[in-house]
Amino acid sequence: MFKTSNLSIYKAICIIIIISLSNFLIISNSVSDEKNEIIKLVNIKLKEIGEFQEPKNYPEGFLKSTAKKCKNKKFYCIQQRAVKEMSLRFKRSKKYNLKNPGNQIYAMAHFEIFYLNKLRKEKENIEKFKKNWPEKKVKGKNIASLIKLNESRKIMREALGMNLQTNIDVALDTYWTIADFLQQGDIKEHKVDKNLISRGKLLDDYKSTVNKLKRTLESQKLIQIYDYLES
Repeated sequence: MFKTSNLSIYKAICIIIIISLSNFLIISNSVSDEKNEIIKLVNIKLKEIGEFQEPKNYPEGFLKSTAKKCKNKKFYCIQQRAVKEMSLRFKRSKKYNLKNPGNQIYAMAHFEIFYLNKLRKEKENIEKFKKNWPEKKVKGKNIASLIKLNESRKIMREALGMNLQTNIDVALDTYWTIADFLQQGDIKEHKVDKNLISRGKLLDDYKSTVNKLKRTLESQKLIQIYDYLES
């Protein structure tokens, strides 16, 4: 038999143990729920990265410029030329882009080719990942890298009214058509009232803030995915 004082101590110890076990179960469930959520997100992103599919048709302007030296129009040659030109175009100065408004749109088309080549090169790693996922994260870093590239592709497409379901041939043609149209315009300088410039800057700041907030919320989930896959 327990004495009164000993019984109180015993009850207190039992309560502490029960509370500790409850907290442990809550934390365990929380970790489990978080992991399940990440797995669901990875599954979604895995579908979004798509599969390698060589374009059937390239824009005429693309063939006459970027792929000009690719005699047989083989993808290997085309992607080499596209990646090189993409790098040069994205590095152009703001002043250059103002005079050549289609420059970065052309670069977006080249990025599509660059991304497709990444899918081609990572085909085996994607298959290994899918075979072992979600029990193991085989080639997880490679998949994280592809997801990052695809998120950039997604943003570029959405900026011009397309999405990841848009066929590659249609996407390339859209980029090239818009870029060609922009390049046809004559750039003229006009004096603008200082008040209008100030209002324009305020509007740009507002849009930038809203976009940053939206991207921050989306990025938090993406960072969780990257950390999980790369760990």
